[in-house]
Amino acid sequence: MATIILPEGIINERCDKILSQQLHLSRAIVKFSFHKTPFMRNGHPIHLHEKVCSGDVIGFEIHSLPFQSSPSSDGFNLRIIFEDEDLIVIDKPAGIAVHPAPGLQEKTLVEHVVQYCPLSCLGEQDRPGVVHRLDKDTTGVMIFAKSNRAFRRLAADFANHFIEKWYTCIVHGTLALDTGKIEIPIARKTNDKIKMIACPSGKPAKTTWIVHERFEHFTKLNVKIYTGRTHQIRVHMSHIGHPIAGDSTYGPKHRRSIFPRMMLHAESIAFTHPQSNEKLSFTAPIPKDFADALNKLHLTNRSLERTI
Repeated sequence: MATIILPEGIINERCDKILSQQLHLSRAIVKFSFHKTPFMRNGHPIHLHEKVCSGDVIGFEIHSLPFQSSPSSDGFNLRIIFEDEDLIVIDKPAGIAVHPAPGLQEKTLVEHVVQYCPLSCLGEQDRPGVVHRLDKDTTGVMIFAKSNRAFRRLAADFANHFIEKWYTCIVHGTLALDTGKIEIPIARKTNDKIKMIACPSGKPAKTTWIVHERFEHFTKLNVKIYTGRTHQIRVHMSHIGHPIAGDSTYGPKHRRSIFPRMMLHAESIAFTHPQSNEKLSFTAPIPKDFADALNKLHLTNRSLERTI
């Protein structure tokens, strides 16, 4: 049985809540594990709802939730950038959700990955190995955890903003400055299950951008996010008046024909390997539909200047 000594600052908090936070696990995993192997506090049995405090020694065993995936018959091509015993790095295509969600009928990326190789089940029940997410129409680099040790380390590193993420995007309008920073909190929009909004009462969010190329009505940017809020780049760019091209949720409702989808691509990710502590960096090339849109901008608009 593993143990954890609860750190300072914990005063009469529920055991399940604190373990979920300290171990970077979902409440569902904590509850499932408790029912498989009861937890201990300072050598005595404890219930999940009981209060715990700093200095308490909690004994526990974590068990993986079962995950079911139906056989694939659609010939999906899994684009693997890197793989070892702890993790797998994928080049995610557009038009596929990362994990199951209410009302979603089509197969998800995690279902395709789990058919290729086993993934850690320390995340949500239907999201094995998922330590971060990309929107359905966003392409690019994604990491999945194969081992439990990788899941814990990567989840913690994402939560602590130790992982560096760069995106490429096309936005509406021409930005006058060559670089910029957006540091505005983000929250879920009231009475809207999907849309987020920039507002003072939200969670802290920081985005920086660099102009890569200017066009007459659009700008290509390199964007770095320091936090991982839902729809962060889309919300921040829309907030400053330059929504992502092709994004009908936060931009113009009618998408221009040269943009087949939202023009947002997760180009690179850099992180520390959870086992070897080696510094790793991976990139995914801009997909064909994104490159085609750029070519059309070059043909139909006069490029004003290059900044790199």
